[in-house]
Amino acid sequence: MNRKTLIAALAIAAGVAGINPIVQAAESPQKTVQPGVNNSRELVIGDRAPDIYQRSEKALANWQAKGLKAPKDQAQWVQINDKYMMVMITNGTIVDITPVER
Repeated sequence: MNRKTLIAALAIAAGVAGINPIVQAAESPQKTVQPGVNNSRELVIGDRAPDIYQRSEKALANWQAKGLKAPKDQAQWVQINDKYMMVMITNGTIVDITPVER
């Protein structure tokens, strides 16, 4: 491959790589929570949250100030990564997921 062809190919590859983050940023937020320190998989509604999020010390006391609806009976709002999750205290089932507003 000659030098001009190599430079052109590298320029095209760099251009395509530069467009990719812009396309990803335009996607709408998903009702999932990505794996993190306390969970090793993606969490969705109906999944069981890690046990630590069933504890009362993890509950968001100021859920109203954050614009969240009232938790169901036997449920509490917790924050996992960049999402608020309503988790059933009794069994850890995730019943709602809301993105954190920044």
